[in-house]
Amino acid sequence: MASSSAARPIIEPIIESDQIVKVKHSDGTKTINGFLVKELLGSGTFAKVKRCEQESSADEFAIKVFRKLRLRKQREYTGGGGGGGMKVRTALDKVYDEIQVMRTVVDPYCIRLYAVFDDPAPAGKIYLVIEYAARGPTMDCEADRCVYFVPDTKGSSLGEDVAKSYVSDTLRGLRYLHGCSIAHRDIKPQNLLVDADGYVKVADFTVSIRMDEDFQVVGTEGTYTFFSPEMCKSGYKGHDGRRADVWAAGVSLWAFLYGSVPFFEADLVRLLDSIAEAKYELPPVQFESPECLAFLARLLTPEPLDRPLVEDMLRDAWCTEGRGAGGGAGRPEFAPSG
Repeated sequence: MASSSAARPIIEPIIESDQIVKVKHSDGTKTINGFLVKELLGSGTFAKVKRCEQESSADEFAIKVFRKLRLRKQREYTGGGGGGGMKVRTALDKVYDEIQVMRTVVDPYCIRLYAVFDDPAPAGKIYLVIEYAARGPTMDCEADRCVYFVPDTKGSSLGEDVAKSYVSDTLRGLRYLHGCSIAHRDIKPQNLLVDADGYVKVADFTVSIRMDEDFQVVGTEGTYTFFSPEMCKSGYKGHDGRRADVWAAGVSLWAFLYGSVPFFEADLVRLLDSIAEAKYELPPVQFESPECLAFLARLLTPEPLDRPLVEDMLRDAWCTEGRGAGGGAGRPEFAPSG
């Protein structure tokens, strides 16, 4: 089943085709290459995500739909120095890079790619059939104020037990990715999805990149409020992609606990300066255990060389307390608070 728990990895081969067969039904729904498209789950600048069912099995999936024409119009210009010519990179190039990364990702704590349907027409669409996480994102965000809340509730905090479960699963997903020399580069609550059994899976590999042997990444992609201090300092020449992901996991844990982020400024320059300085203040009232706060402080270690890697964080007593060997025993349930 596509919606199985994190304890059961799925290893079916990826279905790929450049032939798009659409069937429209009398109730207004449609089938694309054997997948019955259902309701909208979410949308972004370049893609829509809908729930779908495979007609042959009735298994649930999500289908991510891109319009090629719109992707081609979004261009970035790089290079031009050192005698080299200007290079043009489109959003379509980024989608193909995302697909290349997802082809290789097979882990119970990461969203899996199942099928790629790529219409070769210039104005065609790309359909990615991916694993369905029934409970959706761990948290949603009110972008103007960068306030986080639990979907379908007014809760601004997940509570320590659920936060521990979610960040532990996130770190397990990152352990796999970093072991494959992949930096995710956009870890945040919206990209951490919860399946029907309460497991968190790392999703959205739009800006993910393969790292060289030294794990250095040059270029700052992702969400500004989740940037690490080393990414925001003047004279930036690159950073360790693993340690930046760990920092972003720390900002995500902060959001799980407090419904906010440690650094937020409406002005981008001031935001990046404050992150680079890395001096944060906890909310005036904390209900979390000292062990939880110590874990958070380790994730948010300002100096990258002093910041623990994922393996070190997963050995922390707070992270392992009360969890089975697979990390999934006794999944705590969210109770709205805040």
